[in-house]
Amino acid sequence: MDYHRILIVCGLTMIGFFMAVGITENQLTTATVKGSRTEVVKVYPDVLNINGDRFNLVAISSATHRKAVYYGQFKSSDQKQQLLASTKPVLVKMIGDFGSFSVATNVNQFDVGHYYHHQKIAQVFTASNIVSIIPKTQLSMVDRIHVVRSLFNRYCQKLPNVLRMYAMGLISGTRQNDFFNEMTGVKQLGLLHAFSISGMHVTYFLIIINQLMNLVGLGKFKQAFIELICLVGYSVFAGASAGVLRAVMMAAIGIINKLFKCHLTQLDLWSLTLIINLFLYPEAMLLMGVQLSYALSFGLIVSTNLSYVKQTVLLNLLTVPILLFHIYEWHFLSVVVNLIVLPLFGKAIFPLVFVGLGLGLLNPDFAAPVEFVLKLFNDALNLIGALPGMIVFGKPCLLVVLIMLLLTLLLILKTGRVKAITALISVYLAAFWWIHFPIKGEVTMFDVGQGDSFLIRKPFNRSVTLIDTGGRVQFGQEDWQRGTLNYQATRIAINYLKSIGISRIDNLCVSHQDADHCGDLPAYISEMKIKRIIIPLGMDKNTSFMARISDRDASTKVIPVNDEMKVRELPFLILHPYSSGRGENHDSMVLSCQLGGLRWLFTGDLDRQGELDTLNRHPGLSTDVLKVGHHGSRTASDPRFISQLHPKIALISAGRNNRYHHPNQETLVTLAQAHISVANTQTMGMVRYIYCGNKGHFESVQGGNEGKMK
Repeated sequence: MDYHRILIVCGLTMIGFFMAVGITENQLTTATVKGSRTEVVKVYPDVLNINGDRFNLVAISSATHRKAVYYGQFKSSDQKQQLLASTKPVLVKMIGDFGSFSVATNVNQFDVGHYYHHQKIAQVFTASNIVSIIPKTQLSMVDRIHVVRSLFNRYCQKLPNVLRMYAMGLISGTRQNDFFNEMTGVKQLGLLHAFSISGMHVTYFLIIINQLMNLVGLGKFKQAFIELICLVGYSVFAGASAGVLRAVMMAAIGIINKLFKCHLTQLDLWSLTLIINLFLYPEAMLLMGVQLSYALSFGLIVSTNLSYVKQTVLLNLLTVPILLFHIYEWHFLSVVVNLIVLPLFGKAIFPLVFVGLGLGLLNPDFAAPVEFVLKLFNDALNLIGALPGMIVFGKPCLLVVLIMLLLTLLLILKTGRVKAITALISVYLAAFWWIHFPIKGEVTMFDVGQGDSFLIRKPFNRSVTLIDTGGRVQFGQEDWQRGTLNYQATRIAINYLKSIGISRIDNLCVSHQDADHCGDLPAYISEMKIKRIIIPLGMDKNTSFMARISDRDASTKVIPVNDEMKVRELPFLILHPYSSGRGENHDSMVLSCQLGGLRWLFTGDLDRQGELDTLNRHPGLSTDVLKVGHHGSRTASDPRFISQLHPKIALISAGRNNRYHHPNQETLVTLAQAHISVANTQTMGMVRYIYCGNKGHFESVQGGNEGKMK
């Protein structure tokens, strides 16, 4: 082996990579516009995502001639139907504003800006009005491929439910809004890679093309040329994602290698594909899907001499560090399920989907037997995914992830296997222990927009308490405006909890019934184990609230409380309410505690009269840190209340540019006159108090970066 040549290639690749990064960053920085504009963009119906009265898509900007993300809201049902009815590209004229993506303001929150930046998309256009929708008359070849994809997806809509999702996911790479709701097992068991267009799908596609050309009897050069053209077309048809690019490029290089007898090995093909990918999309390697695609394809190449069982186990182990770094959890049954399911996908599920598509052409009812089999298969996956075994590991640091990957590769390569196994187990155990038993505790105010959500976690995770969940206030909507409900807690607070290894909540305290305080409760019930839900006395008689928690586990206790009650293992004193109510603002639960050398007071949306009543019932009450009532509204924070409490720090959780203009200037003046420091999610994002013993410090997330509060 010529190590000098390898080093030279690696060096040149590294130089080229950094040059590509620099060029890309310069292009994304310079080719931007700001402010209000009128845009005319070509919209492909197959890439348009519509959810209720809202839409989003990626399109080429008429201003910058580069890709941008377009968000908007339909003003009428007719506008929505006009786009839904089209299978051909349309020219949409819209008025709106160009800007940058909102930064992630919570630790480990999914950062949509980074996600699109890695795909060379740096701008977002927020449409305020759609002026016109005009069908495009002259179609290019790419346009026609999108038309075929639209027609295919439109046809799939007529098929039975499970067959529809499998056909669209496995063939056109389309996942609709209900995909993850209906296919929970696929998500839980780490089978999403089977639904991401990859080498398996490209191989099936090329087999079909080869069979057709063999019937015609074309020469090898013509056959190779047609295969390459078809691969380009298939990449467009399959969604042209970064993962698709890897599979298609590797197949294309393989065709050229075979045609010209270059004698390149599979590892050579993989390496060339990686180098090209690094030059074309240098930041795409930061995407989880691309990392999994390259890791699995590399693992397959270097483990070809292993038995099927050993190969599958080791390939699964190769994906675990990547999954833990991005989604923080892993189901230990996924190895067994992959052993059984992956062969089925190639030998049974894929052909069965094609059979279902063919039968559906004759009559959708003819596809019922295929639907029955697929539904049994999918229900089995959902059932297995629901079994105990999901390990919320937490987020290991990048260095630990790299060590895990290196040790797993050593296992695959049979290099010091016993030592590698011992070292790998030790690294996993040490990382798990470090994440799950932290010596420090925290009090965290999540940035949930216009709402409240607080985490109180004691050292070594001895107690985990959540006060409110946040949530969006839904105003009256017509049927056509309603879409799939997406809870923001899933990508903000729950994501953070899982990243620090928390899968159970001991106490979930709901201050009152308003949606901006408990609207995301169903997400916690679905994603987390909850021991107790603690609510103000009388709120258990509120039918609309009780409907929100109707899907809770049978072991979850619902405990209504007033200020005369104590809840065992709740690290708070309950100071309000003192009478039964329906969970309205004046019924808000008020909680106090002492942590990290500071006294804390959380007041929900308690109004001024409730504040004064609380003082009358607890005349010696004082605090160091106050969660300001009702997001800083002037209906709360009575000057007499503030004066007696005499806090040092006030926490305000309110949405940016909210319609209520919270926090109110009157409240800010009251706090300023009392010389109280204010921590506001509008300007600081997530705010955390990290403590050990009786000492601690505040941190805020500003512009996506953590830093100590000043």
